[in-house]
Order: sequence, then C-alpha cells, then structure tokens
Amino acid sequence: MRIDSVGWDIGGAHLKAVALDGDGRIAGIVQRACPLWLGLDQLEAAVRSIGAEWPLTTARAHAVTMTGELADNFPDRATGVRAVLERMAGLFEQPLRVFAGTAELLDSRTVSAGQLPLIASANWMASAIWLAQRYRDGFLIDIGSTTTDVVPLANGAVRNRGYTDHERLRYDELVYFGIVRTPLMAFAPKVPFGGGWVALMNEHFATAADVFRLCGELPAHADQWPAADQGPKDAVGSARRLARMVGCDLDAAPLAAWVKLAGYFRERLIDRVKAAVEHQPLAMGADDETWPLIGAGTGRFLVRAVAERLNRPYRDLDTELPINSDTSQFALADCLPAAAVAHLARGPV
Repeated sequence: MRIDSVGWDIGGAHLKAVALDGDGRIAGIVQRACPLWLGLDQLEAAVRSIGAEWPLTTARAHAVTMTGELADNFPDRATGVRAVLERMAGLFEQPLRVFAGTAELLDSRTVSAGQLPLIASANWMASAIWLAQRYRDGFLIDIGSTTTDVVPLANGAVRNRGYTDHERLRYDELVYFGIVRTPLMAFAPKVPFGGGWVALMNEHFATAADVFRLCGELPAHADQWPAADQGPKDAVGSARRLARMVGCDLDAAPLAAWVKLAGYFRERLIDRVKAAVEHQPLAMGADDETWPLIGAGTGRFLVRAVAERLNRPYRDLDTELPINSDTSQFALADCLPAAAVAHLARGPV
C-alpha cells in the first residue's frame, strides 16, 4: 500500500481517515470509534491503530478537518481546535495541514487565533468545495451517525448561508439527526401505537440505530457504539428498546408491531431532511427542480428516499467517484470530508 496523502476527519465520536496513492486514487478508507470526550489519548490511540495498518510515515501530507472541538472536555471551541491540532501534529513528522473554509489549507504551525473559528466544525465545507466543481448544481446531503448536512451548490460554488453551527442550524443547513446515535425522543413528541397516540419517554432508552436496524437498513460496519442499554444489537434487542420508549415491555406486542413503529420514526427523519432541502432554493433565489440530491454519509440510503419525495434526481457518490480500495467495508461516501481534505492537500481543486 503506497500512500501519498491522508485526510483526517476528527469527530467527537468517530475518527475517519482516507488515504490516497500517488495518482490521487483511494488507497484506504477507515473509521474508528473515538470517544474524544474521554480525552485526547483516545484520539492518539485511534490514529496509532490506523498507523499499525497503514504506512503513515511515508505520506507526503496529512490534512485535518474536524468537529471534535465540541467534545465536552473542551471549555470552548477555540481550545478544542488548538488541542486537537497540537495532538495530531505531534503524531507525524510531516507538517500538518488544516482545512479552514477554503481550498487552500493552512499549516497547523501558523494558525492564528482569528482562524480558529474557520477550522471549527468545517468538515461539511471541505466536502462541498471538493464536490462543487464536479457537480456544479445540486444539494449535497450527508447523513451520518449523528448529524445531517444540507449544502446547496450552484454554478460550481458552495452557496451556504451559515458557517458556524449556530448559523447553519438557523438556516436548516445543519440538521441534528443521524442514523446511529440520535436519541429517539428527538424524533417526535408522540407516536402511533396500539390504536392511539402515545407520548415518548424522555429517556435514553433507544437510538436511531434501533430504528434502522429494525428497518433492515443499518450498515453493520457503521454501528460502532454500544446500544443504549448495552444490550444485543439485533432485531429483538432493538424492539425491546423501542418498547421502553412507549412504556412497554417487548412482549406487549409482536415483533411486527415494533418494526412498524420503527418505520414511523424513519418517516420523521425523512420528513425533517425533506423540509430542510425545501428551505434552500427559496433562500438561494433559485428553484430548479432538476438539481439533484447528492447522497453521502452512512445514511445516504435516506437521501434517495428524500429525492423521491421531492421528485428530484438522486446521485450516489459510490457509483460516480473512483475508488481503489477493496480492503474496507467503508465507502468514500461514508467518509467524504476525510476524502475531500486528502484531495485538497494534493493541490487546488
């Protein structure tokens, strides 16, 4: 395995890495569970575990983007960005390059205080900049384990209104729902069950992973965290956890009833992403229904469903971008920001 550049997407719960060979083709894709809130040692351990499989020391460039500065162990975003960069820079002999909102990456050694807000939670922009030249018009929809990014692209440029998390939440460009870690009480205040509408218990009894496991859509390799009750991650275990959300035990209804309930939760996530997409054309001053939804993230199977509801074309990155790795369960679309910064490290878009 020959590595020219490595892109790192450092989240609060996962570390994603994409390696490129000298020709710019994908040489490796990996994701590790990384509970950054437990300390930076977790990040270092995850990087070193990847280094045990990849020849990281031979890479010409390492490039970083992140959302991990939001981890609870950092008092604020700026402190988190600084701490993550310092720890990562200490792991490589090569200078660490950092994404800060443009295709021109920064040298981590020269990052100023004023640039820290541009680095924080900017991984979505790295993906969008890299893809904008390829797709020109459309909506990048990246549904991951925890969040969903909705990024308008027009005339080969990124047309976001927000940049910080706060701004993006305001403009529906950041939707805090994902297919693995989202607690189910966030999906709806009440659900149809047993012939009526039942309020949900506001407890961390079940997560989105249980919903999509029961719907038969959850990629097993993407589910890297224990279940809410630390129990089995199978259909029965998921049904038991859903039952608790409506104040029941598993034997209160047949498995088919719990699968049906999971389908209701699934529809609420589709509705939420659909609404976010519908808000974007009005804000951009354009509403061309031929613009496609570009699916990314481990939850991109839902982007296809959203596209169908909106009568828009759907484009899946798995079928349109070249991959030279058959050693990973993960696809480029699963780890798009890491792939983007790896490519940006090689030169201008």
